[in-house]
Amino acid sequence: MAHGQPESEGARAHRPRLTSGLSVRAKAVLAAAGTVAFAIALCMLALVLALQHNLRASADLDARKAAVSIKGQLGKTAAMPQRVFVVAPGAVTIKDAAGRTVTPTTPTEPGSQGSTGLSRLPAEPTEPTGPAAPSEPAKPVAAGQPYSVTVSPSTTSLDSATGLLLRQAAPAAAGLVLFVAGLTWLLVGRALRPVAAMRREFTEITERDLHRRVPVPRARDEIHRLARTMNATLDRLHRAMTRQRQFVADASHELRSPIAAVRAQLELVLARPSRTDWPVAVHKALRDTDRLQAVASDLLLLARLDVREAPPKTAVDLGALAAEEVRRHPGALTMDQLPKAGGQDPAAVVTGSRVQLSRLLTNLTDNARRHTRTTVSITVAVHGGLVELAVDDDGPGIPEGDRERVFERFTRLDDARARQDGGTGLGLAIANDIAHAHGGTLTVLTSPRGGARLLLRLPRAA
Repeated sequence: MAHGQPESEGARAHRPRLTSGLSVRAKAVLAAAGTVAFAIALCMLALVLALQHNLRASADLDARKAAVSIKGQLGKTAAMPQRVFVVAPGAVTIKDAAGRTVTPTTPTEPGSQGSTGLSRLPAEPTEPTGPAAPSEPAKPVAAGQPYSVTVSPSTTSLDSATGLLLRQAAPAAAGLVLFVAGLTWLLVGRALRPVAAMRREFTEITERDLHRRVPVPRARDEIHRLARTMNATLDRLHRAMTRQRQFVADASHELRSPIAAVRAQLELVLARPSRTDWPVAVHKALRDTDRLQAVASDLLLLARLDVREAPPKTAVDLGALAAEEVRRHPGALTMDQLPKAGGQDPAAVVTGSRVQLSRLLTNLTDNARRHTRTTVSITVAVHGGLVELAVDDDGPGIPEGDRERVFERFTRLDDARARQDGGTGLGLAIANDIAHAHGGTLTVLTSPRGGARLLLRLPRAA
């Protein structure tokens, strides 16, 4: 980085942190130990401040009591040559009415505390010695005169108590921090033990054994929910992989049949070219080629639908689509009129892809035409915020136990008839995927005409 240029936000974001290489266990130990150490430091600081405040207040009170006692004795004592002993916590300073120091403090014994000997000094002023001597000579104390007495509070008890507290509390605080760090290390390690088991199991799962699942701990905590989420994800992957494998196998089977038929016909023609009815042979080959083309087209459409790309957001009139489908198959399809609402037809307009919705309607009508006895009817209606499109036939219908299975790929309830009529077994599966891609549903019901009703519900366009 060039000098003088500020560090960019991207560089700061990618700069490794001090704890980036630590494990979750180590981070938890550092966090717990740091929190406890910080809390102990705050408590110690508050305790020391409270202790110092109380001891300082006690020392000030003792000093005031001593000053009052000394002043009272000076006012009542007659001038005598002997010493007067007064108990005082610290240094004593006595000043007369003019503000002059009249007598300094002199300890009774070297190193003594609490007792101060006040000397009766001679009338002649003497020059005190020592660095703490006052700036002017001291005067003798005379009885009956007003004096001001100042006693310095003693800091000995304050310093001793503070030092003793720190010396005693520091080892205990260090021991507590170490205890919390060790306990956190053990507890976090035990809590993360299921994570290690989950990681070992998860790393061994491949695409060949997606049936395996990670162990779920009995504790109802975040790790329990994580294990269940991972297993749910594995369930979805397993279903998707199973569906894909089944789809590939079914597609191979569907493509192999027409390819084998075309190959057999060509080999028969080559074996007996002089006795071959060429128009019939070509017609059969074209029929099998059409079937191959239909299967390939359906497989490509299903592949695009599996990507689950959002369809184009265009307005599509389902009523108009149904009318176009009826016109393409005159006599085989009929359409019921939309119910009137206030003298006007309600707009059966949805949002989506016109091409995909047209393919959905074609698949529904083709399936109904293969199973109906007479004609197929289409009904389009608007109910609140939904547009409903129903395709009814008067065929044998679909049993309730098979009404979900018909939407599976390559499913034929009547396999021989479906193959003879050219069905690929993908029509209803494609229609169901298109309906879900447009935010709708496709269900199988019993038709009022006695056959099957395929009911499409899509959100109505605003």
